[in-house]
Amino acid sequence: MSVKELQVRCRLLTERLSESAHIIDHDPSLALYRLQEHVGKSLPVLVNRKYVMNQLNTCLHGACFDLDNAVSALNSIKVSSDLFDNILKMLKNYVHCKQQKDHRQVSKRFVCMHK
Repeated sequence: MSVKELQVRCRLLTERLSESAHIIDHDPSLALYRLQEHVGKSLPVLVNRKYVMNQLNTCLHGACFDLDNAVSALNSIKVSSDLFDNILKMLKNYVHCKQQKDHRQVSKRFVCMHK
């Protein structure tokens, strides 16, 4: 909302308040009628807005809950990636040890065959 719009709205509001005060001062029954008329027009709109805001608030809480779960899942994945790196290192070490063992067995056979 720009400053000019705000000034225009403030001016309109002050004019309406001034007019309402003038009406109350000069004709209380008309003023009460105007207040009742205004409340009758404004209240359904306000109730509807409150209902919509409650729905949006519920949706927002659901989205926040989903986002928190997603963040938690990502943090769990980060932690598990370290575990998988450790498993990969252990598997590489195992494969290397197995290759060395197989190579030793082949070497022993070769030595035994040439004796």
